[in-house]
Amino acid sequence: MRINHQFLKHKHLLVFFAILIQFHCLLNPVVREILELDISKKDDKLRNLGLLLSLLSGPRATITPSVGNVILANTQIRVVFDRSMDQTSVTATLGTNLTQTWSDTYSSNDTVTLSGSIPTGTQSFQLDGSDQSGFRMTTVTGLYTVLSSNTNLYYVSTSGNNGNPGTSIGSPKLTIPSAITTATAPAAILVTEGTYLVNSGLGTQINLFNNVSLYGGLSSDFLNRNSNLYITRIIDTATASADSIAMNAGATVTSSTVVDGFSVQGASNPNAPNATIAFNCLSGSPTITNNRFEAGSTTNGDSVGIFLDSSSAMITNNNILGGTSSTSSAFGIYIQNNSSPSIVSNTLHGGNAPLASAHGIYNAPQTNTPSIIGNTFFGGTGAISYALNTSPPSNPTVRNNSMDGGAGISSRALYFPGGVGNLGNYQNNILFTSGGTNRYCVYEAGGTNPLIFNGNRLSDCPTALYFDEGTTAITNIGTVNGGTVNGSTYSGNY
Repeated sequence: MRINHQFLKHKHLLVFFAILIQFHCLLNPVVREILELDISKKDDKLRNLGLLLSLLSGPRATITPSVGNVILANTQIRVVFDRSMDQTSVTATLGTNLTQTWSDTYSSNDTVTLSGSIPTGTQSFQLDGSDQSGFRMTTVTGLYTVLSSNTNLYYVSTSGNNGNPGTSIGSPKLTIPSAITTATAPAAILVTEGTYLVNSGLGTQINLFNNVSLYGGLSSDFLNRNSNLYITRIIDTATASADSIAMNAGATVTSSTVVDGFSVQGASNPNAPNATIAFNCLSGSPTITNNRFEAGSTTNGDSVGIFLDSSSAMITNNNILGGTSSTSSAFGIYIQNNSSPSIVSNTLHGGNAPLASAHGIYNAPQTNTPSIIGNTFFGGTGAISYALNTSPPSNPTVRNNSMDGGAGISSRALYFPGGVGNLGNYQNNILFTSGGTNRYCVYEAGGTNPLIFNGNRLSDCPTALYFDEGTTAITNIGTVNGGTVNGSTYSGNY
C-alpha cells in the first residue's frame, strides 16, 4: 500500500510540473502567435479567414431594382457582385434573354447592366454565373411586374405631401386619391407600406380611374417590394348613415386597371343601412390580384368583401373575407346583374352571420356566367353557411376548387335554390363541411340541377352527400353517379 501511495504522490507532482511548463510556454510570444493567442493579431487573422471563406463560397449579387419590384419594359437592371465575375458564365433572363453590359465598381468585371425588350406582365427573372475562380453563385430567381415603357409612374408614401407632384421617389403624395386625380394615364401608382385611412362617408374613398393602376407593398424607400413584408393597409373609417365602400370601380374601369398588393379593410359601420363593402365593382371590370380584402362589421346591412354588379373583373390570388352582420348576411364575393368575372386561385371566407347566412360566393339569380376555378372556400359561420350559393338562370363554370361549406348551424358546400333548368359545369371539386348540425355537400332546393357534375369528391357531409330536389337525402356516392333526379349523366364522383 505504501508503494502505491508514493507512486500517486510522485504522479501528482509530475502533473503539477507539466502544467507549470505549459503555462510558461504560453507566455512566450512565439508560442502565442503560433497558437493565435496574441490578441493584437487575432482580429486580423479572423478578418482574413472570413474573407477567404467568402471567396471559397459562391458570389453574391446586389440587384437594383430589386427582384419583386414594379418596373417598365425599358428598365435597366444593375447587378453588382461582391467580386470579379467570369463574364462568359453569366446568364440573365426576364421573359427574354437580357443584354449584358459590364463595368467595374469595386473590382474588375464586378458589375453588369441588364437590358432588353422586356415583355409586359408578371415575368420570371433568373440570374446565374460564376466568379473568375470558377465558384458558382446561388441562382437568383423571382418575379418582376413589367409595365409598358410609356407608363407614367407616381409615388405615394405615409411621409408624403399632397402638395408634391408625386412623380418621383423624393416627392411622393400623401394619399392615394390625390395621386389618382393628378395621374396621366397610362399610369401606375406605387404605394409604400403603412396605413392609409379613407372615409367613404365623407367621400374620401378610393375611386379608380381607367388605366391608372395601384401597386402596394413597397418599402418606405420604394427600393423593395414584397406585399407580405411591407403591408400597405387601406382602412375605411366611415360611420355615417350611408352604405360604406372603401374602393370603387365604376363603368369606365377596364382590365387594364390593376389593383395589386394591398390589404383593404371595409368600414365597421353599424349605421350602414344596406351594406359595408371593401371593394365595389359597379359595372367596372378591373384586374384584382394579390390583395387581402376584409369586409367590415355592420348591424342591419350586408357585409361584403367584393361586390360585383355587371362586372367582368379578373380576381386572382387574393384573400377575401366577409365580415360580420348582426342581423343580415355576410359574403366573401357577391355576384349579380349579368356579371361574368374570372375568380381564380383565391382564398374565400364567408364571414359571420349569426341570424342569417354566410357565403364564400353568392351568385344571384340573374344571367351571370362566372368562372370559378382553383379557389379555396370556407363558407363561414352563422345560421346557414355556404361555400357557393348559386341560383338559376346563372350558368357558372366551377372547377378544381376546395369547397368547405363552413360551420354554420346548417352548412352546405354547394347550394342550388329553387328554380328551373339544368345549368352549370361542376367538375373536379372537393366538397365537404367542417361543422354544423345539418351538413350537406350538395343541396338542391328543387327544380334546378347541375348540367354537368363529374369527378367531384364528396366527404364529411353526414346529413347528405347530395340532397336531391329538396326531398331525398343521398348518402351513397354510387347513387349520386347517375341516380339523382335529372342527373343521369353524372359520373366519376367519389
